[in-house]
Amino acid sequence: MKTRGNGALKTMENEFSVLNRMIPALYEAAISPELWKDQLDWLTPILGSQNIVLLRIENIRPEISDYSFHANSWITPEMVGEYLRLGLNHNDGSAYFHQLDLYEFSIGDEMRHRNGDMSPSRFYPWLEEATGCNRAAGMCLLKEPSGYDILTTHYRDDGPFVPSEAADMLRIVGPHLTKVLEMNRPVNLLRHRYGGFLDVLDRLRIGVGIVTAGSELVIANDEFNRIVSTGDSLVLGAGASLSARDDHDDRLLRDAVLKLSRKDGLMTTSESLRLNSRINENSAYLLDLSPLRESRGTFGGQFSGVLITVVDPFWYTDLNVGLMRQHYKLTATEIEIFDAVLRGLSNRDIAEHLGKGPETVKSQLASVFRKTGTNDRLELVRLAVQLIIPLNDDMDTKQPRINRGI
Repeated sequence: MKTRGNGALKTMENEFSVLNRMIPALYEAAISPELWKDQLDWLTPILGSQNIVLLRIENIRPEISDYSFHANSWITPEMVGEYLRLGLNHNDGSAYFHQLDLYEFSIGDEMRHRNGDMSPSRFYPWLEEATGCNRAAGMCLLKEPSGYDILTTHYRDDGPFVPSEAADMLRIVGPHLTKVLEMNRPVNLLRHRYGGFLDVLDRLRIGVGIVTAGSELVIANDEFNRIVSTGDSLVLGAGASLSARDDHDDRLLRDAVLKLSRKDGLMTTSESLRLNSRINENSAYLLDLSPLRESRGTFGGQFSGVLITVVDPFWYTDLNVGLMRQHYKLTATEIEIFDAVLRGLSNRDIAEHLGKGPETVKSQLASVFRKTGTNDRLELVRLAVQLIIPLNDDMDTKQPRINRGI
């Protein structure tokens, strides 16, 4: 067996030190699976190999496997497609890696032969032609009744890769790989099930995000990300932690997320929050929060979080209030009052803008509340947004003017 000389011990110690320093970076891929490529590019030369592939063999929910094939940048999507199309996943021994002890390497066709398959390899000729590697080693990172996660690495037998030493390194980083893959699974399934839905909501100017019980943002549509990027009310911190800029609002948001994500809170259906805008003190971001809990093991018993929808108050002035006038029989004067509320004007501002007395504005606004069945400005705006869906015209490049407040 190939080993490194004593003079290489110092190098190995340095590599172990690098592993320990870089382990925290692995967890960035927990909520952003697209980062796996960068992390595996970093790990590959440390192992002395050329490629690393992580694969989930799923026994119960095959749709998760579709989103659980990660590799370094040498492995292209075309290679993956050809590998599966040729059925090489049934000829490379990976189907037997769950028989191994965790983090124990199997070299070449060892596991395939051990299970009685002595047929000529179709995988290795393809591997050398596709990648230039002529050897592979694999190990099991996690095995459970629902499936197992494996790691496969490709190398040349005349290269620097030493299986025993690579296994020593992976015993350090392996448990962290396992944990991140476990954390990935609900993220993958959420993206699989809700990705298209979130894209549709971008056209409706409705921001939608899913957060964990700890307020970590798992997935969001473009409109939600745009609202957060303004930094007006919602902000995204380290570890994709979602919070409100105002301390009081932040406590309300975190308490609501924690309450709704509790599995024993079955009677709680949803909550609504008003987060104040810093730009216009009379405007507010309207958040609706609903529990997102697993049903019959949908998320593998691992996920409990909250679905958040939010509408940017600076879109309100783009709403067509004609439907409100027709449905609730509002007078022309009441529509003027209603439109001013959407613009974030206070009663005093409305009075000055319309040339009315403050008491007259107060009386007319009370009439709007009575006709629409709402109790305050927040409920009135929420009703308008629900009734008059704010569409985003693809041909309209106009962006919300966040300095619109009067």
